[in-house]
Amino acid sequence: MKKTFLAALFLSAAFAIVSSSAQAATLPAVPSGARVYSNIEQMASGWSACQTAACAGGTGEGTLWQALNVSSPSIDGRSMEIYHDGRWSNALWYHKMGADDAATNFLWDFYVQVDSASQGAAQALEYDAFQFVGGYNYMIGTECNYAAGVWDTWNEASGKWLHTTVPCKKFSPGTWHHIQWYMTTNHSAHTYTYRTLVVDGVTYTLNQTQPAKYLAWGDNAGVQWQLDVNASGGGYHEWVDKATLSMW
Repeated sequence: MKKTFLAALFLSAAFAIVSSSAQAATLPAVPSGARVYSNIEQMASGWSACQTAACAGGTGEGTLWQALNVSSPSIDGRSMEIYHDGRWSNALWYHKMGADDAATNFLWDFYVQVDSASQGAAQALEYDAFQFVGGYNYMIGTECNYAAGVWDTWNEASGKWLHTTVPCKKFSPGTWHHIQWYMTTNHSAHTYTYRTLVVDGVTYTLNQTQPAKYLAWGDNAGVQWQLDVNASGGGYHEWVDKATLSMW
């Protein structure tokens, strides 16, 4: 799966700043007819991974691996563990759920935990949902940009990360952090919109729209996690648990 995400290394001040604010907003209720994929991290098959510059950005150096059904740390007894090292290198793990062209609402809910090495080695922690419809790539990419201390969103048409004003401090190691994203797609306009982000119970409303890009890929939808390493090249771990994608 070709992916042209750039590491936070390549961010520049010319990228737009997206305004966001913390509010007491709520996430939408998932309707009864939605397609709901629960415990994605426990799915035994369907995973793919890459670390090349064309797929994940970065230098393509270092090692990467993934472990399923990890008992500790975990919330429900079965987490997913991913690891990556390599100077200015990125590693991506993704899972395709199959096409759902009628879906325009996406609620992505999961928990993550990082180790102490991430404090000095991580450049950014990336969390993406995607939908491919009619050849257009709605890559709804997000990242906690450790280097900048804010959340970034992805502009697929330009292939650039954009800073928001939503703060993202380095995640405290050894603690589960709850991340919830609500996003929508507009297939007639070929755009996608970041609606709401909730991090550890704090809600931010973005309502920020980005353009999709025509790549002629087959219809599909799914989610992915990426670890970006900074100049230190040091390796670090991330654990994922209770990951659910709801589409309607």
